[in-house]
Parts: sequence; C-alpha cells; structure tokens
Amino acid sequence: MLWSAKRNYSLSYFCRRKIAVMKTQGLKPRGGILPAAVIVVALLLVSRAAALVDFPIGYASLGGTYGFIALIQSQKLLEKEGIQPKFVYIGGPQISQALIAGDIQMAIVAAASPIIAAAQGADIRIVGGVTDREVGAIVADAKITKPAELKGTRMAIDRLGDYTDFRARKVLKILNLEPQKDVFLLQIGGQTARFASLRSGQVQSVFVAPPLTLVAKRAGFRILVELADLGFPSTSGALVVLQSTIVKRGKEVYGVIRAVAEALRFYQTHKEPTIQALSNFMKVKDVEALEEAWQSHRKIYQHIPTGSVEGIRMVRDFLGQTNANVAKLNVDELVDLRFVIQLKKEMGDK
Repeated sequence: MLWSAKRNYSLSYFCRRKIAVMKTQGLKPRGGILPAAVIVVALLLVSRAAALVDFPIGYASLGGTYGFIALIQSQKLLEKEGIQPKFVYIGGPQISQALIAGDIQMAIVAAASPIIAAAQGADIRIVGGVTDREVGAIVADAKITKPAELKGTRMAIDRLGDYTDFRARKVLKILNLEPQKDVFLLQIGGQTARFASLRSGQVQSVFVAPPLTLVAKRAGFRILVELADLGFPSTSGALVVLQSTIVKRGKEVYGVIRAVAEALRFYQTHKEPTIQALSNFMKVKDVEALEEAWQSHRKIYQHIPTGSVEGIRMVRDFLGQTNANVAKLNVDELVDLRFVIQLKKEMGDK
C-alpha cells in the first residue's frame, strides 16, 4: 500500500514538473500529456482501492467505549492494513447472529451475547478487547461523602437477577458492604429511570456511565466511586470472531487488531482530533460531556487490545447461574489471544 501511494505521488509530481519545464521553454504541453497522466494516476488510485479486501465489522454500541472506531475510520487505519473499512451498527444479540451467519467477519461487543452463542454451539472465539476495566461510577446524594456512608441507604438497579444487580452486589462487596443488608437494592428500570429516582430521592445512589456522570455533577450529586479505580473488570469492546475466520482469514484478523491498537494509542495522545471523532460517533456536541467521555476512557483503554479474561469469566459465572450450558463453558477455550501475543512481540511489549 505504501508503494502505491509513493508511486501515485511520483507520477503526479513528474507530470507537473514536465509541464512547468515545457512552459519555461515557451512550449505548450500537448493535449494528451495531462489527460493521460491524470488517467494513469486515477487508474492507480482505483487499483489501490480495489486491492483492499472486504472484512465487514459489526459493533454493538454507540457509547463512548466504542468511540475508538471513529478514529479507525478518520485516521484510515484499516486501509493501512489493506482492509476496506466497513463498520455496521447491530444492537442487541443480533450481532452474534450476524457473525454466525457470515454477514460480518468480526463483532465488537460486550461478552454476554457471544458467550450465550458459544453455549448454544457456535464456534466463537474472543481474540481481544479494548479494556479490562469498566468505565462508570457510583453517583450518590451530596450528603454521602464516602462509601461507608451508603450503609442504610437504597441503590437503584434495573431488576433483580440482571447484570446491574450482579454488578451492584460485586462492587458493594469490594466496598465491604453487604447487599440487601447494608444497602437495599431497589428495582427501578433503565438508566434514565434510575437516574430520575436519584433526583426524586427515592434512592440515594445509582451507577451511571459518562457522559451522565457530568449531568450528575451538574445536578449537585457526588461521584462517590469510579469503577475504573476499583479495577472492576469489563468485557465491553471485546473483539469476537469465529474459529473458521481465524483459520481462513488470520491475516485480516491480525490487521484489525493492529488497527485497533493504533487507534487506542492515538486516542490517548491526540486529544482534539479524538474529541471531534467522539462527537461524530456519539452525536454529542456538549464540549464538557465530550471532555468527560475522553478523560474517562483514556484511563481504561489498553495499550494493546488484550481485553479481560477475568471479565469474561465473571460474565460466564453470572450467566451460568441461570444457564447450565453457559456454566459448562471453558473460558480458556473460548479466548484465543494468539494475535495479541504476536502484536506484543512485534511492538516489543512485555
């Protein structure tokens, strides 16, 4: 690809120089020289585009954790790997169905859907992930100044038995608080309803993700605990393929992982273009909200997209409570980090 770019530049430069020299000699360039040169350059550009291989990638969220995708596009990182950039938004469990059907070659998604698909017999492999820590925070009433003061209060969750319940119980135990004894978990519904219940005083704490953390601070609530600071594991932004794709298209899988790694590094070191890309991706114009999202995610993005085996195991254990087939899954067989290991060696990263 680099050869093609240099070749295109050389030809156009040669044409401009040739015309300039002819003009200084009082000669008029022949009508065929410029059009012919333009045609040659155009053909080379078309040839270069045609050389990019098709490898469609699905993603499951428009949230900030997935904002690195916008950088892959704006910085043309897949093109550097010889891959045609084609991202498709597919929400919910349908993304795993699209992967299995071959409509996409890779899914960027939290691990729950692929784990369920694997338990149903799909030959799923998780080959990486952009973070090993969850972004978000416990937001509390301003009168609560430290986690211990949550004792005797109510915390909003979506519903008992779902992931918000599981996460709340795990985090409260890390904070040395007993769920349903020290802190009562109240079923409220989705994130908007949970935040409204905090505003009304129905509950005294709730989990929120950026940029709602900024909205909470503006409303006078306290950011009590950052999940990233607790090291709470996450599987958001996991990179998922089929085993057959690893065998048949390993070059492209590795190319995508290289592009993701470059996007994550760019995210952390180039603030302004990253915030612009986030704005386009999230459809958010609020400067402070974008700043909040950028600051939050640059803390959790990994240098090399390894993901979190611990997080995958945690999700498997949670889903396995109600699904015997999920409980039987061997996480070590589900995860394949050969490409991440190869990239670490290439980059000299230990």
